[in-house]
Amino acid sequence: MQNEVFNGSRFWNYFKYDATQMLRNHMRAAIGIGLSGLIVYVIVVGFCLLFNGGWTGPGIKARFMVFYVASVILQLYQTRTYGYLTEKRKGSAWLMLPASTFEKWLSMILMTLIVIPVLFLVVSLTTDALVAALDPTVGNSLLYSFSHGMRDISGQLININGEYNTSWSVHFLLPSMIVAFCANYLFFLLCGILFKKHKILSAFVIIFVVSSLFSIVASLLDINTNVEVNDFAEAELFIRSIFNTVTWVSGLIAVGLAGGIFYRLKTLKH
Repeated sequence: MQNEVFNGSRFWNYFKYDATQMLRNHMRAAIGIGLSGLIVYVIVVGFCLLFNGGWTGPGIKARFMVFYVASVILQLYQTRTYGYLTEKRKGSAWLMLPASTFEKWLSMILMTLIVIPVLFLVVSLTTDALVAALDPTVGNSLLYSFSHGMRDISGQLININGEYNTSWSVHFLLPSMIVAFCANYLFFLLCGILFKKHKILSAFVIIFVVSSLFSIVASLLDINTNVEVNDFAEAELFIRSIFNTVTWVSGLIAVGLAGGIFYRLKTLKH
């Protein structure tokens, strides 16, 4: 008897279909966001040739800003990737696909948290590396600059640890960054399948309301952020406790958002 909740073969067939539909429906957006660095490079070089009469590409700071803005746009775009589910015709057709709600949800989570971000990183960083290799006017690539910067920071932290008896490392912020990334992407994904119109605007309204409520609660509780520490070891423990708390809270939020997405898919009707 076939498992009604999860079947490996059925899930794989649906996942391939989901990936194909994602590529077909969002090809233009994927090109625009993934190749934004190359597009800006061409524009900058064109302007330099037109007005300065010389070939000059954008430097590392400008290319990093483009990369950062593109990554933010990609987060916001998650409201569109599965936003069609709120449409009567497309949403009803999606409900009729031969896969369980759990399989559709799992494919959606994998597509949002792994496939789309990884493809964005590969396309963006590879394109930037090729531009840097072919055009010396742009300087080092983003990937090289990032890895070189991490090595410098790691060396500095080793010296600090030896001098002040601490245990800092370049991987300290990694857990917080991962769970924050998951929470952000899942939040915009949930807004995309929750609201029929004004999806991004609705998401920002929610962020504003939650931030305002948090500020009010913090002021009522009179939370004191002016904490004095006596030495570097004590400061390290204090900072680590803050980031651990943020990581756990962000992780719980991410789990709650994933659960909310599943519930929305389970109760989706037109």
